[in-house]
Amino acid sequence: MLYMLKQVEAATTFVRLMPTTMAAQGLKEKAMEEWLAANPHAVLPEEERAFVISQATSFENLVDILAVDQKGDLVVIEIKRGQTPRDVIAQALEYCSDVETWDYQQLNARAINYFRSKGLQYESLSGAFEEIFGVLPGEVDESRFNQQQRIFIVAEAIEQKVELTSRWLLRRGIDIACIQYECFRTADGQLFLDFREIVRRDEAPAPEGPRKVRASAPTEEEFVDQMSGAAQVLYGELKRRVRAFGDDVQSGATALYLKFVAGRNFGEIHHMKAGLRVYVRPEGFTIPESGTMEVEGLRVTRVSDRYIWTLNHWFTVASDADVDAAERLLRRSYDAVHGRVGV
Repeated sequence: MLYMLKQVEAATTFVRLMPTTMAAQGLKEKAMEEWLAANPHAVLPEEERAFVISQATSFENLVDILAVDQKGDLVVIEIKRGQTPRDVIAQALEYCSDVETWDYQQLNARAINYFRSKGLQYESLSGAFEEIFGVLPGEVDESRFNQQQRIFIVAEAIEQKVELTSRWLLRRGIDIACIQYECFRTADGQLFLDFREIVRRDEAPAPEGPRKVRASAPTEEEFVDQMSGAAQVLYGELKRRVRAFGDDVQSGATALYLKFVAGRNFGEIHHMKAGLRVYVRPEGFTIPESGTMEVEGLRVTRVSDRYIWTLNHWFTVASDADVDAAERLLRRSYDAVHGRVGV
């Protein structure tokens, strides 16, 4: 049972704080989002600070809150009223895979739009960083930003499966934390929030056995070295062909998969026992949700819409015979990034 100490004239009284919920108080998820946008430090470890550069809008599928911390890393905050749905982690990882490729110009444009919408006087991302964190003008290098991405899942109740999955990701080098909050009210209607860390970024224990926890995402070369010889050959050939799509094509790796990028991700390559599983963008496909169809000679599957993945169609590349078709499907995805959607 919680009480608030309240000074009334010369006496100190105890005011009981009664448990409640956001829903019971008629508050929507947006209310918590707005409060955290103004107070992002509430979910950060002590002594850490951050400032917000973007919030989700009704017409754009983005993370609830995107912030920048003192290192220049991106802070992805996903907020849920009530209990976390199981797909909340998939959503957060999808957002991270999108923003990971943003350069300073993209971040700066996003930040400027946000500052203007909130009536803030900052003229640029670097200018805000200098003023908020007390950095001398001219000392902030643009390359400092977005070196890493951090995930914070905030909800009234962290579902057990979400907690277990978060700890699994944490042990494998994904910077993720789960924050649970509880609402209280007084008899006169004042609301209070209590935040509690369920999964902390500093708790990642060393896994059993000789393997070490990776502190950051592997390089592309390191990721490929962990693949089977056959998968390495398939990926090398796909990469060679995809590079020919345009000068803007880049390749890289996250802790979970390889990727092809042209401003935005257009291909994600996962190492499977049967070869490679490749995820591409949905433009140009007519496959029903969770359905499968033969396209360009390969069986293509559409992921359930509940995951809200940008790259939500996948196929398997199991041998050299699949590479030509995979190239054509990746080309579709590349063209979609550039607004050239085929039929």
